[in-house]
Amino acid sequence: MGFSNRWAGLEKGQEPNGPGPNPWPKRTPHPWQPIPPEPRLGSSHSCFHGLSQAATQLMAFSLGSTPVVVASDPQTAREILTSEHFANRPIKQSAKQLMFSRAIRFEPNGPYWRLLRRIASAHLFAPKRILAYESGRQLKCAAMLSAICKEQSLHGFVALRKHLQVASLNNIVEIVFGKWYHPVHDFHEAKELHEIVRDGFELLGAFNWCDYLPWLKYFYDPFRTDERCLVLALRVRKFVERMIEEHRGRRPVNLSDKSDFVDVLLSLHGEEKLNEEDMVAVLW
Repeated sequence: MGFSNRWAGLEKGQEPNGPGPNPWPKRTPHPWQPIPPEPRLGSSHSCFHGLSQAATQLMAFSLGSTPVVVASDPQTAREILTSEHFANRPIKQSAKQLMFSRAIRFEPNGPYWRLLRRIASAHLFAPKRILAYESGRQLKCAAMLSAICKEQSLHGFVALRKHLQVASLNNIVEIVFGKWYHPVHDFHEAKELHEIVRDGFELLGAFNWCDYLPWLKYFYDPFRTDERCLVLALRVRKFVERMIEEHRGRRPVNLSDKSDFVDVLLSLHGEEKLNEEDMVAVLW
């Protein structure tokens, strides 16, 4: 954490953004901020606990180059979640490599993000479109309950997570790609998509020191996160581009409330039209 001052936007002589641990090397703290006891090995959690008791509403510190704000008060948290000043978040290295930097979740607030939000609001989350897929959701729910009952009968217990994941993934695939994978006839393609999604969640959620100390990525990657992200990004690009080409091959399509999201993106014109690179990122 000692290298975080300048990376986190704290110039020489500039005070920290709020109450929290003093950076290293030390500077004069705020007049109202007591200097906490130096954390010893194994007692960092105690130090942070003590600071959280003093800074009951807001606490700021840095994890390497990443500035962190901790809100322990409901009103303060509400202001953070509804303020445009906190709209942008530091993006993880894995998210960049997996093309999420151009998707709506990680894209910084700006013209491109507002375009994606407008497209999603009008074509993905519109009430008529959600209602149009109601019958499909009911069928998937019935199939999930049937699979749960079958597993309970065979084994006497149920691993519920996998059933929820399959139902959720099938629902998303139908809305985005216009597909519903049959467990037998479409086994290989469904298995490939499941592996891609599983690996993506794993890499996005994995702890990576390079997110906080970027220079480490040049010589320290014990979990091969960088290599695994590059391999997965190639699989994702190949899979999504294949879906896009399938949709292009059966066009023209008259858009309706049941048109999938790929057809919607391919139908956009003018300023709303996305290039293929951005389409892959948005669909993935």
